[in-house]
Parts: sequence; C-alpha cells; structure tokens
Amino acid sequence: MSKPVPPSRAPRVRPAANEETPATKNPPLPAERPDHDLDHSVGYLLNRAASIIAARFSDDLKAYNINLQTWRVLAALRHEDHQTLSDLASHTGSELSYLSRAVSALEAKGFIQRSESPSDRRNIHLSITKAGAAIVAELAPRAWEIERMSTKGVTANELAITLKTLRAIFSNLVDNCDDALVVNRKLTVARRVRRREARDEASE
Repeated sequence: MSKPVPPSRAPRVRPAANEETPATKNPPLPAERPDHDLDHSVGYLLNRAASIIAARFSDDLKAYNINLQTWRVLAALRHEDHQTLSDLASHTGSELSYLSRAVSALEAKGFIQRSESPSDRRNIHLSITKAGAAIVAELAPRAWEIERMSTKGVTANELAITLKTLRAIFSNLVDNCDDALVVNRKLTVARRVRRREARDEASE
C-alpha cells in the first residue's frame, strides 16, 4: 500500500571494510535459536503485519474495481508523473510482467495514458489521467487512516526507529545475498529497488 511521501532519508553510510559497527559487535539476535517461536521471528511478524494492512485496504479498493498492484501504480504516478515502465517497476517494487498487466488494465479504464518521449520515440512514458488522480484523491485518506490505525499506541520516536529498522532489514537481505541458492524474481526486483534508493540517497 502506498503512503504519503515520507520524510527525507538520511544518507546511508556504509562502514569501511575493516570497521566494526555496534551491530556487528553486539548483534541483536544470537547465532543459534534453541526453539522456533514464531512470536520472536522477524520474518513472521513482518509478514503478519503486512498481510493484514494489505487485507484491510484491499476491501476499500474493491469498490473501485482495482487491486493493490494497480493502486500502487496510480499512487506512484500521482506522486511522480511521466515515468517509464522500468522506473515505475523500481518505484513500486513490482515485477515487470505483473506490472505490464496492471498498466494495461489501468490504461483500458482510462486511469493512465502512454506518451512517447520527445527525445526518443522508443521510450514510452506513463502518466496519470484526471480520472486516475481522482481515485487516488478519494482513496488516499483511507490509506492514511489505516496507517495511523496501525501505529496506535506507538510514539513518534518508536515509529522512527521502526522505519529505520525495516529499511535496514531490507537492505541487509538484499545487499548481502551472496549465499542465496537462486536469485529469484523477487530478489531481482528488490535489487532494482535498492539501486533506486541508492540514487535517491546520492541526490539528497
């Protein structure tokens, strides 16, 4: 689910190869886990929260005959219009095959449109129409309401730490995947997202 634009991120500083970070010296998790308690599993808790947030918002999307994939495309284009399909894939974290179908469906509904780049006719840009922007304007408050509901009882400082931690978890998994047996499609998409994040950080 797309959210209002987050505050600017601080540049991601990588430690030198021979420099130990506090996390390296004192890792938050032990090298071995004696049990398999899901209530203490980072992956399980992340997936559980994400699936419920998605389920809550999906109910609102049904009335507009769109799904989460197409919503993310609309929200991304409303935030930054005139994107190429590749840029949009990086922006939404979507696989190109699924994204192409979502784009075609939105184009058929009149919510987005294609245009050729003036400098290169082979370069197609996607932009949101007035009808598509109207849907985003109607649904964005509900998306934000669910976001606020999900953080009830959480302080601003706790939320900032949580967001920082989630970004670190994502970066760790993508940047240190040399032990992955197979580089599957989701990992390929995640790498593309990380490259976009790195470009954004470098431009800040």
